[in-house]
Amino acid sequence: MNKETTDKVKLAVIQKDLEYIKCSVEEIKGKLDKEYVTQDEFTPVKNIVYGIVGLILTSVVGALITLILKQ
Repeated sequence: MNKETTDKVKLAVIQKDLEYIKCSVEEIKGKLDKEYVTQDEFTPVKNIVYGIVGLILTSVVGALITLILKQ
């Protein structure tokens, strides 16, 4: 094989690789848009869960303090 043919083969391989990468990136972007939640959508849920956990922990600590002080 001469140098020109080798270069053409290399360019063809690079072009195929770029097409594959482009398809993969488009697929990933599609999944991100459809399947995952954004920060703005997640913030209210996070705040509610933190509030409930804080309330439960406060209740447990209060109950423990009440048990200790009654004795």
